[in-house]
Amino acid sequence: LAESRQFDSPAVVLARVNQLLRELGEQDMFVTVFYGVLDPAGRRLTYARAGHDRPLLLRDGAATALGGRGMALGLFDNTLFQVSEEELLLRAGDRLVLYTDGLTDAISPEGRSFGRERLIAYLRARAGVATSDLCDAIFAELESYQGTADQFDDMTMLAVEVH
Repeated sequence: LAESRQFDSPAVVLARVNQLLRELGEQDMFVTVFYGVLDPAGRRLTYARAGHDRPLLLRDGAATALGGRGMALGLFDNTLFQVSEEELLLRAGDRLVLYTDGLTDAISPEGRSFGRERLIAYLRARAGVATSDLCDAIFAELESYQGTADQFDDMTMLAVEVH
């Protein structure tokens, strides 16, 4: 948060946070991040992705993974660290879905992962569901899918819609 107050660029903020993590000196400590800055008036999202799963843009019945490249924070010093900064113009009706890999890595009792393709299919099939109810619907589906299987990772999801 402190770095985001000093710099407007998501890529610069992530590079600064990367350096701070490196200065902590913790071996094998890393963090994946999606960091975006939304300009609601201009409907512009400027973002950088550091090793995190690609958020999904739901538009006109299609689901598209956001672009950009980047490595997890804390693994390499800034001479090797790289993230790209991307811009996306949003339209009314667009939805952005951000999620952690624990959601797509959820395992069924038979040992099969929920997977990104299943998530995308589920989101596309529920295009008419209110955004405020979409996360609850996904988590109910995941609970059913997991059945008696243990949850081994955090599961987080955020869905936003452009008006």
